[in-house]
Amino acid sequence: MRVSVDEYHYRQGVQDRCVVGLEGESGGMRFVFHSHGVALQLASDTWVQLQFCHAHRNLVPKRMESGKIGFHQVMYEQVWKGIDLLFSWDGQQFKYDCLVHPGAAIIDIRLRYTGGTPLGIDADGHLLVGTKSGVVREEKPVSFQEEGSVRIETEYICYPDGGFGFRTVTPYDRSQPLVIDPNVRYSTFIGGSTGTDNGLTIAIDASGNAYITGQTNSTDFPVTSGAFQTTNSSVGGARDAFVSKLNSVGSSLLYSTYLGGNSADRGNSIQVDVSNNAFVGGTTLSTDFPVTSGAFQTIVGSTSGFVTKLNETGTSLIYSTLLGQGATINGLAINDSGNAYVTGSTSSDFPVTSGGFQTVFGGGSSDAFVTQFNPQGSSLVYSTFLGGNDTDTGLGIALDSSENAYVTGSTDSTNFPVTTNAFQTVFPGGTSNAFVSKFNTSGSTLIYSTFLGGAGVLDFANEVVVDSFGLAYVTGNTRSTNFPVTPTAFQTVFGTGVSDAFVTKLNAVGSNLLFSTYLGGSGTDLGIALSLDSFFNVWVTGSTSSIDFPLTSDAYQANFGGSQDVFVTQVSSSGRGIMYSTYLGGPVQDNGFGIVVDGNNQDDVYVTGFAGTGFPTLPGAFQTLNPSADSGNSSVFVTKFSQLTAVGATGPTGPTGATGSTGAQGVRGPRGRRGPRGPRGPRDAGGGETGL
Repeated sequence: MRVSVDEYHYRQGVQDRCVVGLEGESGGMRFVFHSHGVALQLASDTWVQLQFCHAHRNLVPKRMESGKIGFHQVMYEQVWKGIDLLFSWDGQQFKYDCLVHPGAAIIDIRLRYTGGTPLGIDADGHLLVGTKSGVVREEKPVSFQEEGSVRIETEYICYPDGGFGFRTVTPYDRSQPLVIDPNVRYSTFIGGSTGTDNGLTIAIDASGNAYITGQTNSTDFPVTSGAFQTTNSSVGGARDAFVSKLNSVGSSLLYSTYLGGNSADRGNSIQVDVSNNAFVGGTTLSTDFPVTSGAFQTIVGSTSGFVTKLNETGTSLIYSTLLGQGATINGLAINDSGNAYVTGSTSSDFPVTSGGFQTVFGGGSSDAFVTQFNPQGSSLVYSTFLGGNDTDTGLGIALDSSENAYVTGSTDSTNFPVTTNAFQTVFPGGTSNAFVSKFNTSGSTLIYSTFLGGAGVLDFANEVVVDSFGLAYVTGNTRSTNFPVTPTAFQTVFGTGVSDAFVTKLNAVGSNLLFSTYLGGSGTDLGIALSLDSFFNVWVTGSTSSIDFPLTSDAYQANFGGSQDVFVTQVSSSGRGIMYSTYLGGPVQDNGFGIVVDGNNQDDVYVTGFAGTGFPTLPGAFQTLNPSADSGNSSVFVTKFSQLTAVGATGPTGPTGATGSTGAQGVRGPRGRRGPRGPRGPRDAGGGETGL
């Protein structure tokens, strides 16, 4: 179980009736270790206790030495015969593992939440416990042996007394230790056996289905019957784009289609609307790339961007249009009306609209651009260059609730357009720097625009997201030892390698950094994509070759796989710490390119990229083995993580409970003052002398 908190302090508890207590506190969040269980304060007026049932008596929780600053562990040994419980926290999260030693029986584990109402196991295998402040949810557990290399499918058991335990669905070696640690929901390959397949971005719908796009040169990439394009149209080994829709449990494709023509095509960005239509932005060199009648541009230039809208079943194109000559589309966003907004890089031969912010090409080899299409993809609402006298590239785009567009990318131009009072108005040095620019709704004016970088050779931002307050978050890569970071950030010093990832949050007017942190170790670390959860924590993915990349105690994969791994990191909303961080990879090169958080389903996190043989997958996934292993190529991967959220939003008031038993009689109160004298009654009745 993992509980998110902001800050904490740790202290040794006092001995009370031979019970040693270890206690952590964080405002309204506390956890206290006792001999019989662990008490959790989930809200100011809500306590529950994780009780050890049928356990050995007089258990003593022991503080363990972790060797990591700010990371703490408490161990209960032999809670049940041959079974230990290990609780861990590092200031931002709290979780436990069951350690089943060789010869021990997993069925002996018996736990129970007291102070709450058992709700059972939901359809996805999660354990639910109701409290007056919300619902405690523990994700379907994942167990492993041999230091994580062997995954054992495990599920909860609920008992009539309200307790719960675990059982393994797949056999495991009882001569080896078994660790039960709920975390990853699914992990799968998607690919063919004849080529290289790359997942470059991911989106999700309200049902938790994942949509992936990228590129493939496999002639047997998995496509579905009736899909829009079931054969690879490229010639000479060039790559087609693809669009695949994976079901919510990662076990099958709901649809999968090629998308391309006779030359190289690549899907770079994907979004899904409320009707589950998929919008794909990318780049094509194909003279016969599929376009629709009435589209804005139907003839390809030397290189053109494309925007394609597929229907819910992936069987047909709602519209498909090209954009520009010598242009690429790298980022795409959509609004509620179905307008697509795109950014990328372009030559001077590019369509711009009257009244756009910059109607003249800035110079150099390319400018960035920002373009808004109408909902039919037949015309431009606005379109503008964004650049100076050198190379400028737009890499990511996002919208706020007012439909202002935020663009990020890289610039080599010392005269890149910036605004007065922006955070950095002077080119910081080096060859390239990141930029963040905010346009008004008509694309005619910059609300703010700033450089973001240091004096190193290369700094660039790959993606931007915007929260409900209009605050922009960006991630990217830096080689600058003086990249702007904030004093209380998680990592304020460059990691000593070739490059570090960074995560930066700007204020609403782009004049200051709310936080900015390095994220890296002693190798090459690249921040490629990011997404926000419902608490404004920032989830980041990319690639790392650092054997000392910063991880958390509950990392799904604590050891570097080799060559280059994916990383998945949750940076706290304050930027002062990391709440979760893990490697994800095998012995060959693995890359993370897309990440999205599902705000509709308990902040589940989906990651895509491309990976080789040895990448961790789970039983029951669509493809558990790399289909191109024999040729040494990579395949698309999709991995779904679950956050173990402790308390949800307060639900509606329940029905009034039964009347309780009558309490004990209270202490007799003081005698009241004497009342007024009453009227004299008839003589025969003997009058009422005294009032009551």
